[in-house]
Amino acid sequence: MRLPPLDTRVVTAEEMAALDKATIQGAWGLAAVPSLQLMERAGQEAAKAIMAWWRERENGEGAAAPPPRGGKAAPKRGGAAAAMRRFAGGGSVAILCGRGNNGGDGFVVARHLKPAGFAIRVLVAAREEELSPDAATNYKACEKARIPVTFLPDPRAWARGSEADEAVDSASFVVDALLGTGSKGAPRGALAAAIDCAGRSRRPVASIDIPSGVDGSTGHAERPALRAELTVTLGLEKAGLAIEPGRERAGVVQVADIGIPPALVAGQRPSHLRATGEWARSLLPVRAPDAHKGTAGRVLFIGGSAGMMGAVSLATESAYRVGAGYVVACVPRSCVDVLEARVAEVVKRGVAETSSRSLAAEAEEAILVEAMRADVVVVGPGLSRVPESEALVRSLIDQLDGPVILDADGLNAFEGKPLRRSRGPLIVTPHFGEAARLTGDTIAEVARDPVLWARRFGTASSAIVCVKSVPMITVVPGEPAILNGTGNSGMATAGAGDVLSGAIAGLLAQGMDAPEAAAVGCYVHGLAGDVAARRNGRRGLTAGDIRNALPAALVALESGALDDAL
Repeated sequence: MRLPPLDTRVVTAEEMAALDKATIQGAWGLAAVPSLQLMERAGQEAAKAIMAWWRERENGEGAAAPPPRGGKAAPKRGGAAAAMRRFAGGGSVAILCGRGNNGGDGFVVARHLKPAGFAIRVLVAAREEELSPDAATNYKACEKARIPVTFLPDPRAWARGSEADEAVDSASFVVDALLGTGSKGAPRGALAAAIDCAGRSRRPVASIDIPSGVDGSTGHAERPALRAELTVTLGLEKAGLAIEPGRERAGVVQVADIGIPPALVAGQRPSHLRATGEWARSLLPVRAPDAHKGTAGRVLFIGGSAGMMGAVSLATESAYRVGAGYVVACVPRSCVDVLEARVAEVVKRGVAETSSRSLAAEAEEAILVEAMRADVVVVGPGLSRVPESEALVRSLIDQLDGPVILDADGLNAFEGKPLRRSRGPLIVTPHFGEAARLTGDTIAEVARDPVLWARRFGTASSAIVCVKSVPMITVVPGEPAILNGTGNSGMATAGAGDVLSGAIAGLLAQGMDAPEAAAVGCYVHGLAGDVAARRNGRRGLTAGDIRNALPAALVALESGALDDAL
């Protein structure tokens, strides 16, 4: 499989920790970099990014901060609140620190913001004796620089009306240095209270490395978790900043170079890569001047039932719209006329049906005969959950040769039953609900770490897995996960998955390798959704809009004019 370039990688928390450790120890004969030097560089670069962000924000919005809670002017207060309002032209900053090295980064940021004219107040959600060694060193440096630091290990010290609450609420903005990428699980105690305090203040937040409460590897947001306007992530971008809900909570992400040697990064096998337009374009099939419908690929769709023929229509037409030459649909006999009325170009094969007008077991022989002529078979759109139809699917999967895409009710047919295929490539395209049914997990368990779920299921089933998450994730067993770079929230609409399976099938039929067709199909599908959203807006976007935008998306991709299309 041809992968996206290595410079598109994002790393897990564990990978970043390994790179930090190797840098500090001087692995591979490289010069060792003391951990305090790394922390100093991290805090210095974060401070630069925060200053640039804040000054641009002030210039762009004309006001340094949003209105206080409830939209009313902040009442005049003495003590800490008054101190926070005094600043020398830069702004007043509440820096919230934890006890670990992320808190140490916050202390360094404080030292570098002060000379730039910011009035600084550091609030620590821990006891002094709990600080990590490097964080403690930088706390002492803050003391020497006469930066006020207050330790607040008691959750009650962060409650409404407290000194900390007033300090945060009166700040121009908040720097979040509470929890770094190494944290796991829901924040507790003073850390949770500090996160709640910053969240209810409605002050703009700049997070260091990752918003506190967000998992750096998966993007899962615990309760509580902060939402930042800016995240300055250290060394390399974290996977948790690229996967929802972490992606939305991170705001604008800037990567700060903290001095990790490029040789160490290059020597680490990536676990996640981003799909890019240039990469997707390089993999698109090229149609020969003398091409005809036979050489452009033949796709067979198996599915349909009473009331669900729209799914078949969307999927089959999508295969045509990405370039397939010949598309056939095996559907229940009584549903042929319905499909005929919806789409003219698809060849319809009416086969045996059940009393509820879904595919019957007796249809198997006719379907297998048709499958012998196909380059790729798609099973599931509009199939229904009639037990006889599901049993037919399970039987077919064991007999079909060549590439198979299993979608929708084709996946549901394997609820509580093993799915493994060895006769040819298998691509599955589940949303979280279908994924949960396949493995017996809950939807919440799948959503917590969709990459991990896809890796486990892909290994168990030997399948290429395209998870309908945000972003879409393609996992090929043994390869880095590919995070899609296109798509939008308007695509959360019935039938969008049918368009996806059709798009993947159409690319696969034209000769693409199955892993590449899966990942590029996700990219093209999302790009079509972006084109459709520009034409019609996100609200009210339909699957038909996405299907209709596929040719324009391909034109934009092939020409390199993605910005013009969007």
